[in-house]
Amino acid sequence: MNIPKVGGNKGSTNGKGPVLLRETDVRTGYLFLILLLASVVSIVLVVSLTDNSIYGVLPILATPFFVLGIVSYVVSRRWMVIIIALAVAAAAYLVGPEYALFILHLFICSEGVAVTVSIVQRSFFYRILSSVEGMNVKGGLNAFDRVVLFLFNIPPDVDTRRITMDTGIRRKGIPWMDMIRTTAMALVLCAFLWIYMFLDPAFCVQTDGLPVYTLTIILYIAALVMPWTVFSSLDVRITTDYCDFRLFDGLMETMKRMFLPAIVALVFLGVALSVGGYTFYYVLMSLAMIVLIVTVTSLMYYLCSEASVVKDVVSKWKAFHPADIDSGYGDQVGKVKGEFPGTPKRDPRSCFGRSGDQKY
Repeated sequence: MNIPKVGGNKGSTNGKGPVLLRETDVRTGYLFLILLLASVVSIVLVVSLTDNSIYGVLPILATPFFVLGIVSYVVSRRWMVIIIALAVAAAAYLVGPEYALFILHLFICSEGVAVTVSIVQRSFFYRILSSVEGMNVKGGLNAFDRVVLFLFNIPPDVDTRRITMDTGIRRKGIPWMDMIRTTAMALVLCAFLWIYMFLDPAFCVQTDGLPVYTLTIILYIAALVMPWTVFSSLDVRITTDYCDFRLFDGLMETMKRMFLPAIVALVFLGVALSVGGYTFYYVLMSLAMIVLIVTVTSLMYYLCSEASVVKDVVSKWKAFHPADIDSGYGDQVGKVKGEFPGTPKRDPRSCFGRSGDQKY
């Protein structure tokens, strides 16, 4: 989202690493949460007071992404995209209302997802790095640390203080491999969605037109899996004497471990429940929607948002990681043998991203 920075937080840090959120990001985040809450309340009221099923009114949940998409286009003055999207949606409405909603999901809501992804990345990138840096060297792990440990599959025998990343990234084109891996992560989450729907007696496969509620669900799945791409873009890794451990690769390994049992469970459910051809039609339709939505959203993110996020992350790297762990400590813990003049000094507390849990 091409919004100028309002107010400054340059170089500012908190107990969990440098702060990347701009004031506009904070306001946009609050707007998203307010719209999400209003959407949930609306759905509850409609389902309670009418005969509509939850699946029939689920597209209301796309409202936050739609509003953020419109705001992003207006702020960045991309008027032509709005005009074309609304014109195509109006033409599609003549075929069926669900097709108009499909166009709006694809071109407006996907932009809103890209905006949300950049805000999530700014919110959690350095907090995650701070957790990873002290993972294997501090006394105990809190709940957040354990989640990070599980997601990134961090080995217990690496010195996590040797975390680093590429600060001279130069994007030469669209990272198609990252988009493929992001789509694969979305498929893992969608497998669990299929399991839930197969077990839900209220679920009825829609065979006429497009299942718009599936588009809405996929928007949220994309918003969940796309923020992790920044770890691949910056090649965040823990260096070792043999082979570097890349955080994004660890995340993909975790996804693979989750995908296999989900697929096995899905197959067993399909056999046990004797699902028909309509159910497999829905699965195939979902697959096509996942590929399309994730691809379009990724393109919007890489073309309009990634450069700004990466630039801000790199600009705060020295504040978070002022020196390599091997460069020596400060005088309060003794001098390194054979120290040379000009050797960088590093406060031991900076090795862990936050104070209080250090173990020397």
